[in-house]
Amino acid sequence: MDEFEEMLLKVIDGTLRYSLGDRTVEVFYKYLRGKGFLFSDIPRNPDFFFNELRKVLESEGNRFSGSVSALGTVSILERTIIEILCRKLGFKFEEKGPIIFSEWVKKVREAHALNLTRMNPEKKEVTHIEEESKHLGS
Repeated sequence: MDEFEEMLLKVIDGTLRYSLGDRTVEVFYKYLRGKGFLFSDIPRNPDFFFNELRKVLESEGNRFSGSVSALGTVSILERTIIEILCRKLGFKFEEKGPIIFSEWVKKVREAHALNLTRMNPEKKEVTHIEEESKHLGS
């Protein structure tokens, strides 16, 4: 698991615990384990995770006021998670309207990887050294 995935999981866990409560989140994680899905699987399959959360909230009733549906609750959680993740990584999140969580995870992951490449002088130096050695060998 890389740094991005660890941060994503921390943000997801923290947001769910703050919003739904520790006990509810633990019960939900146990439910997922019963389906053969581990918390660490989320970065590779966030759609399954949030679809299951929607199903559970719909079947068990909503912990929020009755004015927000399970679909709306999960959409708010997804958006909040992406906003927090972006803020932690130093990105601005200015998207208006609904988002597709898995697509945004991919976008933020790619932007983070690009930033790491740009900010890592050792990597640039290695690339530079490799290019010089190619020239010396020819």
